[in-house]
Parts: sequence; C-alpha cells; structure tokens
Amino acid sequence: MFELTKANVKIANVNPRAEKHGDENKLAADIKIELQVHNSALDSFDEKLRKALFRKPGKGEQQDLLDKDQLTAVQFPRLGDVNWDEEFPGYELEIACGLGLSDPMVIVDVMLKKFCFEPLEGGSVNVTFNAICHPNTEEIGQLCALIQSDAEITLTPPSKQAQPE
Repeated sequence: MFELTKANVKIANVNPRAEKHGDENKLAADIKIELQVHNSALDSFDEKLRKALFRKPGKGEQQDLLDKDQLTAVQFPRLGDVNWDEEFPGYELEIACGLGLSDPMVIVDVMLKKFCFEPLEGGSVNVTFNAICHPNTEEIGQLCALIQSDAEITLTPPSKQAQPE
C-alpha cells in the first residue's frame, strides 16, 4: 500500500464542502497534495507500473546510477501524465508545517483518490492526489491556511495504524 513518512509536499489546494449524511450536512474537504518521489513508489500501486513508465537508459543517454534496476529513462515521453483510478480508504494523515513549534494535525479516516503520475527523466515521478477527509471547524481553517504552502506529511495505511488495546 502507498505510504509516506515525513514527506515534503505542497498543499496545492483545499476545497471545503458539505456532504449529506441522511438529512444532516457534514463538513468535508478535498486536500490536493503534490510531491516528487523516486519511481519505486509506483510499486505501491502495481508492480508492473514502474516498468511500463520507465526503462533503462540507452548508451550515452545517462551515466550509470546506483539505482539497482536503473529504470531512469521515461519509456513514453509523449504519453504525458498517467491517471490512476483507484481509491484507498482508511488512511491517517499527519500534517506538520512551520518551524515545528506546534503539534502536527492528525486526521483519521482519510480516503486517497485521483492519483496522477508524471514520469520524469532520471527516475523520479511527480505525484498528485486528493485526500478526502472530514475535519472539524478548527482544522478546516488550519488546512485552508496551508493552501499553496509546503508541509511535511505522514500517510499511514489502515494496515499499519496502531490498533486500540
């Protein structure tokens, strides 16, 4: 499963909205997150995805790298961004920003969706996705204050979250 630990990201946008839960409205938010990672992160989605998007560089294209499988050249440069249509429910999202003077914000029961991968020469990939959550009124204000800001996040999948005793 996809996970991040203290990853530097950009909070590109926060879209506060209401969801209908029966007759009641419940506060919700779509947090658009952007980051750049090593292409091995694609293995979290499908073990064949990285090999479909990257190849070994040809002779003279790039120096030998320490990367063990050396999949650093973009396989199809004209393909553009690749959308991944899968949803990942039950995540815990921890957001830290600023000088570390305050405790990070922790949001539970987050759904990750709308993944988009942009393969980059050299073996990196830009990843954009939405984190769907139900913040309280204080948290929504803090999230909106982060729009277009850098932050450090940890995404913990349901299988790795601490279980209550």
